[in-house]
Amino acid sequence: MRRLLTAAVGIPLILIATLYSPDWLFAFIVAVFAALALEEFLELGAKRGGDRTGRWFLVPGAIVTIAFFGGPEWVLTVITFAALLLMGVSVFAGRLDTALGRVGFALAGLVYCSVTLGFLVLLARELVILLFAIIWAGDSAAYYGGRAFGRHALAPRVSPKKTVEGAVAGLVASVVAGIAIGVWWLGESAVTLGVVAAIVAAAGQIGDLAESVLKRSAGVKDSSSILPGHGGILDRLDSLFFAAPVLYWLFNS
Repeated sequence: MRRLLTAAVGIPLILIATLYSPDWLFAFIVAVFAALALEEFLELGAKRGGDRTGRWFLVPGAIVTIAFFGGPEWVLTVITFAALLLMGVSVFAGRLDTALGRVGFALAGLVYCSVTLGFLVLLARELVILLFAIIWAGDSAAYYGGRAFGRHALAPRVSPKKTVEGAVAGLVASVVAGIAIGVWWLGESAVTLGVVAAIVAAAGQIGDLAESVLKRSAGVKDSSSILPGHGGILDRLDSLFFAAPVLYWLFNS
């Protein structure tokens, strides 16, 4: 029930922000989520007994995402500045014996969270809606289809509850949603949209499993409990980390 209530409140807000916010505000909203995801990513590293970069690094992480509003040159400049700033701070703060892991994990989080979500800022809004439709339909079908029909484990070492049947249900639902929304919203051909939706959905499922690897390594079930019934921001955005860049590349290649 909590899962459904969270979705019932969150989805309309996300759609309103995507459809009606000006470009600068949309970039800021995406950056806030990227920063929250980065915080959870850094906490996963800390749960392994290591040291982590302070929360100050969330600010350059968010600015990296906002930089996508200015184009690739801005992104490259801000990423470089964030990396140099991180290295510079490490000279004067933090334990020396954990510096390599602390800096490496922070840089990985910068790419995994801030850069990948930045592709949402580059995408046209109608493509963002298409992306959400593909991912949301796939996630829901995989969850409920897996619970109803799941018999064969998909990746038992990583995520024991995910099943082949659930993955297939999610893929089919993503393709159907992609075609339905895309034909109506974009006017693209059903064949093109079907292929795009299948590729994006597959990328999203890999992203979901990849985040499960991180949680398994950290020894936790969810990245946080900020979203009732859904876990953390990483848990909800894991598919988008992979799917957003893939959709951008497919429409801009």
